[in-house]
Amino acid sequence: MLRGRNNILKPLNIVALSVAVALSGCNSDEQQSETTGSHVASPEWQDQIIYFLMIDRFNNGDPSLSDQGQGEFDPSSDKKFSGGDLVGIADKLDYIQQLGATSVWLTPPVANQWWDNEQNYGGYHGYWARDFQKVDEHFGDLTSYQDLAREIHGRNMYLIQDIVTNHVGNYFTYDQPWEYDSSLPCQGFRLIDSPLVEGQELPYPLNQNNCNEDGSGIYHWTPSISDHNDPIQEKNWQLSDLDDLNTAHPEVRAYLKESYRKWIREVGVDAFRIDTVKFVEHEFWTDFLHANDGVMAQAEQTGRSNFLTFGEVFESSSAYNTEGEQKMLSYLGDADNKQLASLLNFPLQTTMTRVFAAGQPTDYLRFRIEKMMELFPNPYILPNFIDNHDMPRFLSQASQADLKQALMTILSIPGIPVIYQGTEQAMSASRDAMFEGGYREDGESLDSFDSGSEMYLFIQQLATLRSNNPVMTRGDIEVLASDKSGAGVFAFTRQLADQEVLVIMNTANQPMLLNRLGLDQAEGTVFEQKIQANWIQAPAGLVADANGEVSVELPAKAAVLYFKTNTIAEVDTANLGISLDEDWTNRVISADTQITGRAQANTQLQLVVNGNLATATDIQVDSQGQWSAMLSTRHFAIGEQQHRFAIYSAEEKAGLADVHFTSDLAWSDTPDLSIDDSNDVQEGTGGPNGSYSLPGDPSFDKVNSQLAINQAEVYSVGSNIRLKLTMDKLTDTWLPPNGFDHVGFTVFIDLPEDQGPSATVLPKINANMPSGTWSRNAVIFGWQSSIYNAQGADADNWGEAVTPAPKVTVDKAQQVIYLDFASDSLGRPNSLDGIRFYLSTWDLDGLSAVYRPLAEDAGPWNFSGGEANQEKIWDELPIITLSE
Repeated sequence: MLRGRNNILKPLNIVALSVAVALSGCNSDEQQSETTGSHVASPEWQDQIIYFLMIDRFNNGDPSLSDQGQGEFDPSSDKKFSGGDLVGIADKLDYIQQLGATSVWLTPPVANQWWDNEQNYGGYHGYWARDFQKVDEHFGDLTSYQDLAREIHGRNMYLIQDIVTNHVGNYFTYDQPWEYDSSLPCQGFRLIDSPLVEGQELPYPLNQNNCNEDGSGIYHWTPSISDHNDPIQEKNWQLSDLDDLNTAHPEVRAYLKESYRKWIREVGVDAFRIDTVKFVEHEFWTDFLHANDGVMAQAEQTGRSNFLTFGEVFESSSAYNTEGEQKMLSYLGDADNKQLASLLNFPLQTTMTRVFAAGQPTDYLRFRIEKMMELFPNPYILPNFIDNHDMPRFLSQASQADLKQALMTILSIPGIPVIYQGTEQAMSASRDAMFEGGYREDGESLDSFDSGSEMYLFIQQLATLRSNNPVMTRGDIEVLASDKSGAGVFAFTRQLADQEVLVIMNTANQPMLLNRLGLDQAEGTVFEQKIQANWIQAPAGLVADANGEVSVELPAKAAVLYFKTNTIAEVDTANLGISLDEDWTNRVISADTQITGRAQANTQLQLVVNGNLATATDIQVDSQGQWSAMLSTRHFAIGEQQHRFAIYSAEEKAGLADVHFTSDLAWSDTPDLSIDDSNDVQEGTGGPNGSYSLPGDPSFDKVNSQLAINQAEVYSVGSNIRLKLTMDKLTDTWLPPNGFDHVGFTVFIDLPEDQGPSATVLPKINANMPSGTWSRNAVIFGWQSSIYNAQGADADNWGEAVTPAPKVTVDKAQQVIYLDFASDSLGRPNSLDGIRFYLSTWDLDGLSAVYRPLAEDAGPWNFSGGEANQEKIWDELPIITLSE
């Protein structure tokens, strides 16, 4: 059982404090300004549920603020201000509170650079500061921010402000950054012409931005990061051309401290979410937060003894590894050098996406939760989230059934659940506005504040359970069941004193057997259902049998949460006398294998492999009580993989306990076929007749393009297919979870055995299938791997998300990307004959999962040399047809 270090139930203290706080050594102006803020005692943060919103994209409460007359406002553009403001947030607090949220986290409200001509993008999001001590004119002013704080506190809710210390907006840049020489820091340096509108200026010391030849100053005189694996670049170079503050400089530290003390003192902010934490040196956080003139001292002076700081360390972890967690832990510091109190749980987020959206093994999630509880000093205050504004929406790659399972998870495990705006309305575009008239990717103008929507009510029900039951915020957690072979069962309990919660789910597309789950309960103990997802007929109660176990046949994507009761019910425990003839302990197989055993004579049983009831094999026990069944490896994934099988009676809902074994299958050393594609794309050009040019940002290699495929090889084992793609160049500049960036693959698959819908149009890339139709469509880039069927697919929609998604592995040294399609992702075909693959490349925005635009004119992030409605294909392979 996993026990956290902060699971003692404490009473909440949300009583507003007197503002007459005695401040030793402060001046009268500081005392006076403090009285304008709204000050309440800190909560126990593990009891909170956070609603995260983007000010500009949430709600427009004061339309007079929207357009400041500088060309920066355009609700039809994803790049410009859309109209949301602080008054709009206050107007929707009922909506947020009724959802079940208890804290509101908002993007930075500070004055921003409105438009960057270099990047052709706007600062509507709040992370491109021009003045850390003013509210941006689009959002309101200090008074409207103070009013919002009072409104929030008046509801016994809390205010979390997003802050930035690493950088400001883009006021200087470097030409020819690839020639940068740190010994000549001003070579290539250029102040950007008119980066602010008339009448705006940078305050001191931010205005000290002319390069110093000796390298000293308020800023780091460096170009944009070109290699995120380089620790010097990580701490000292510019992130996406944003001017990198020299946070070791005393004047910078003093300015930042006063800027953020101000928002606590004068507004009443209760916590900070801190942006881009890993790009700032560790010593800064100790000083900025914990010095006598730092953030925490100011919080204490306003009565906030538990002011929460949680940071963004955007790092994931690979399966069964903890590299992301280790990077996060370094920013918590230690007793002698405290840093942040907590970090956003990116490793968990990535793992949940892999498990719930991509259909990868649920055991990945078991490992991640157990490591979370083991490694972090207080896992109960780690903010857990499904997606956010800096990544593709979960629903851009998954179904609503998948989303409900992910929501049930974050609202049931230790940590602080974070709900990103629009999740409760099942939104699929990353930064769509919630309000009518605001920006939407689909171009529609909709009000998205439906408090009666299915997802809103589902979250509301989960949030109520969490808030009313301390076991869900403070209890220990133990994972009871998970599958190592792929999508399947997942079960865990939460326990606190005499309270116990049981959560069971099936992440697969097929019905799965949760077989003889050990609950460690007395015979007849009843668990009562409290909420279900994707299973209307879920049992109202589960009853432990004489072995303290339950067996449940879970429909596809089912998830149910139960509470233990004091009721004891009568229960029959079947004994079918099932046994195996051989010992399967540590058994490894690499081919089809016969299983034999004994059971009650003349009974009907099933061989259930990996819990999959849809593919269960019937077994007839003969009159002598003997039986046999063939265990097929055709649909097992490649590599050494752990599995389970059960001998089960569907009639009795009982059977043999799961038998665990290992398969060890390998790809052949020789491909089934090979395609030389090295000469069809010329240097720096691609597309039809080589007429397209790459985006202008220097991270796109114009000589050896990341989008060009040199060779493709196809391998198959059973019904599994591997595409090995040797690229002209492979980069991981942005540390994407899948190991490569600056290219995306769209793979269309024609499956002759598939009985579902098919299509000819190729969604979102303005093209059609060269010949025939497709029934599966895989979209793979650095931040996403997903697969869709053709249900609902058209020119603007990928189709219906299915699982499992292709597995992606990378050999950077050989510039190779492997795309592995498991049998299940191809519909478990009985033969590979006639299966066809059509693959093309283009780049996608890692933030929104949108194909980068094509335009006539060059730009930093768009392809050029064509019209917007032309096909978005840089390189392509001829159609690959398989045979067996």
